[in-house]
Amino acid sequence: MNDNARLQAAADRIEIIQVSTLAMICRDTADWARLPQCFHPDARLTVSWFDGTAREFAEQSKNMMAGHEPGDTQRHMMSNPHVTLNGNRAINEFYLVLHQGRTLDGYEFDFQTWSVTLDLCEKRDGEWRISRRMMIYEKGRMDPRTPGSVPQSYYDGLDLSKFPAPIKYHCYRNFKSSGHVPKNLIMKGSPEEKAARQAAQEWLGAGTV
Repeated sequence: MNDNARLQAAADRIEIIQVSTLAMICRDTADWARLPQCFHPDARLTVSWFDGTAREFAEQSKNMMAGHEPGDTQRHMMSNPHVTLNGNRAINEFYLVLHQGRTLDGYEFDFQTWSVTLDLCEKRDGEWRISRRMMIYEKGRMDPRTPGSVPQSYYDGLDLSKFPAPIKYHCYRNFKSSGHVPKNLIMKGSPEEKAARQAAQEWLGAGTV
């Protein structure tokens, strides 16, 4: 690879990481106008509570956030991005920890969810955007904002049987907001993760210069 090719690859990687980062920032800051612009018009997302188009994701995210309490908080913390390029296509894989403060049933909780994001990015008309986003979930936790402020009887009364055990609290929190049981979840170490990664590599292999 010559110097010009190295410079172009470096510029591509920066743009790809930036668009993935901006999508998370728009989600956290409720920038519903810019969020769909991070994705191509035909892009799709599969996350713990949603499976559909990017525009639908922005609309439903807005509706979900509107149901939160005024003091609720949310931050998606990204790290260790790894971009694999192949012509006009790329995979940006990065770690993601979601921190969310929520008031549920009058109690204040802090939630954390660990996952890996696979952003399948494509360069069209000279611009990198996300064509497909898939989340691979690892684990989550739910803690009272103030230690000892939530009685054990509250936890004993939760029905979490319908959710995957590693992220049952994450799914419960979303269920309280949306009323939907998650579908098409991709869990770490599962056959679904293997299939998602294989599909991503096959998609990447079809990139053109």
